Amino acid sequence: MIWIMLAAIVVVFIVGYWFMTADTRKANDSLASLLKIKPVYIDSMLLEMGKRQSQMFIRSISGGYAEEIRKAAYVVFIYHTFIKDPSEENVVRWRNILVRAHLPPQLSSEHAELALFYFAELDIEPFELAQFRRDYNETYNQIHLV
Repeated sequence: MIWIMLAAIVVVFIVGYWFMTADTRKANDSLASLLKIKPVYIDSMLLEMGKRQSQMFIRSISGGYAEEIRKAAYVVFIYHTFIKDPSEENVVRWRNILVRAHLPPQLSSEHAELALFYFAELDIEPFELAQFRRDYNETYNQIHLV
């Protein structure tokens, strides 16, 4: 009898956890499927954001609106190329991920502002991010006019 009660408690906890994390899993899965990456890349970013910003980030993309998910993809890009690993190989890798997802690889000021908002707890210097954006666009996204 005790085993049945323990099993019932375990099932209640598992189902409760599953329902409580449904939005997070849905948001991670939709963003990961757009970028064709593993959700762990997004999970690590959410941990860096802090609780409040990560909840806002998840809420913004859990609705499934394509435009919000595309904007979130650039936040992931900035996190992995500016905050985590700004090496040239990593920037090229993540740029290719954007291109493979059929997203324009140019970073706009709107993308930078979103990243500054979501990573407010990291105290990112806006000037440094603007410089990164400028250098990235000049180096990797030059449009050659003939």
